[in-house]
Amino acid sequence: MYEGVILAFILLCAFVVLYKIKQREISLLKKDNEGKKENLYKALTRCEILENLLKEKEAQHKELISLQLREREGLKQDYEKNLKFLEQKLENNLQKQNLNYLNQNKIMLNEDIKKLLEEIFVPVKKSVKEYSERLNQNEISLQSNIKNMFEYSQNIKSNADKLATILKGDKKIRGNFAELQLQNILENSGLIKEEQYKLQAHFKQDDKSYIADAIVFLDSQKNIIIDAKFPLPNDFDFSDLNERVCKDLAFNLKERIDELSKKPYAKFSPYTYDFILLFIPYQNLLDLALSVDASLYQYAYKKNIYLTTPHTLFMALNTINISWRHIKSNANILKAFEELGKFHDKFAGVLEDFDKLKNASKSLNTQIENMQNKLFSGTGNLSSRVLKLKDLGAKTQKSLEKWSDDESRG
Repeated sequence: MYEGVILAFILLCAFVVLYKIKQREISLLKKDNEGKKENLYKALTRCEILENLLKEKEAQHKELISLQLREREGLKQDYEKNLKFLEQKLENNLQKQNLNYLNQNKIMLNEDIKKLLEEIFVPVKKSVKEYSERLNQNEISLQSNIKNMFEYSQNIKSNADKLATILKGDKKIRGNFAELQLQNILENSGLIKEEQYKLQAHFKQDDKSYIADAIVFLDSQKNIIIDAKFPLPNDFDFSDLNERVCKDLAFNLKERIDELSKKPYAKFSPYTYDFILLFIPYQNLLDLALSVDASLYQYAYKKNIYLTTPHTLFMALNTINISWRHIKSNANILKAFEELGKFHDKFAGVLEDFDKLKNASKSLNTQIENMQNKLFSGTGNLSSRVLKLKDLGAKTQKSLEKWSDDESRG
């Protein structure tokens, strides 16, 4: 029983001791909590102070940001204003420069075209004028030739009286008369001597010399030989024209045809026709021969010889003369067309130069637009970068507006 009491007493003492210890711990915890409360209060006080300071700083910061935004907006408006001003100035300057450039090119182009037209149309005008003058001259020449033809026909009749005297002469005199008649017809045909016909043309063939009474050029190369013959027997009596006399005349003419066919006149040049004109200076002689031998024309034709008389030869030569006038007229026309062709080529060259000028102008405009992009409107343009440098505090003495004014004055 005492043991139980003692044990209870011991337990009580232990409990009291533990209680005291807990009380002490509680007291210490209270003191610690009070210290922590005081520290927390102080910390809260400092936080409140810091919060107030932060709010004050935030207010100041907001006010500063608002001020900066207002300044930035003002700078932006000034920049946009200056940029529009510069763009307008630049556009005006470009328009003036392009206008001046185009005006200068237009003046130069007009001067070049005027000079070119003068260089081309003056010769063409001259050629047309010369062609017109030649047509007038040809018309006058044709009228003159017709008049000469009529006068020549009249003279043939008057010369008939002189023929009787010539017929009584020797063979050489008759030959000279035939050549003179041929020369007279050529001189009155309108053809130009030494250019469109030649008398007594010499040439050699197989080491032998030959003389053609006349050679007539049908154009610049082709030509035909004329040989004058007086096919009259030595004992011919003009007062006694019987059948025997006419047959002798026809036989003599055939001999002249055979004699002429053996001469290599067709080889005078590579452009000589292979037939020859045999000129009989008196129409009645051929008529008398044909009256007894109608095959004389065919006989001569088979030997590449054509029989001609003053009338037929004169008409043929006038036809050749007309052909020559057409050749010269065609030459003038060809010359005029050559000038027109040169004008066409020159004008094509002017168009090519104009295209080059237009392309150069487009290239210039492209370069100007590229420069404008680099200066103002493009990404990362120089103008924006310059303004950023100014915003960062770069010290400047000139403004963009002043610069643009300087550019417009320049």
